Amino acid sequence: MAVPGAELLCIAVGLFLYACAWRDARLVGRLRRTGVRTEGQVVANVVDHQSRNRNPTQTPVIRFHDHHGYEVEFTTAIQGVGLGLATGRTVDVMYLPGESQKARVWMRRHIVGPMAGLALTGTVFLGFGLWIAFS
Repeated sequence: MAVPGAELLCIAVGLFLYACAWRDARLVGRLRRTGVRTEGQVVANVVDHQSRNRNPTQTPVIRFHDHHGYEVEFTTAIQGVGLGLATGRTVDVMYLPGESQKARVWMRRHIVGPMAGLALTGTVFLGFGLWIAFS
């Protein structure tokens, strides 16, 4: 027997994740239209030792200079095994002119990955919530 309200919670989480994916897609669209392209360098890879799996996740830290000459550091929006970038590597970076903290590494997996991950997880939650509701 399902917990009362579990289906509503799952559906709400799924819809929230869809909204986050939509927000991310809008950001990528703005970056494509009005973003400034520059080069950045991977200065570090922060390793998450808190995870209990054998392959801890690594989050690259990228440093670049914006159009005002300020040095900006940011971490990638996606992290995980196999998605990291080697320290010292030069990468293309896109950022919004007035909001350099909203920068992205301009590689397909770093542009599409967060959006796809949110949408996929939202689909799982939404499907599970509907399955609970109609079973």
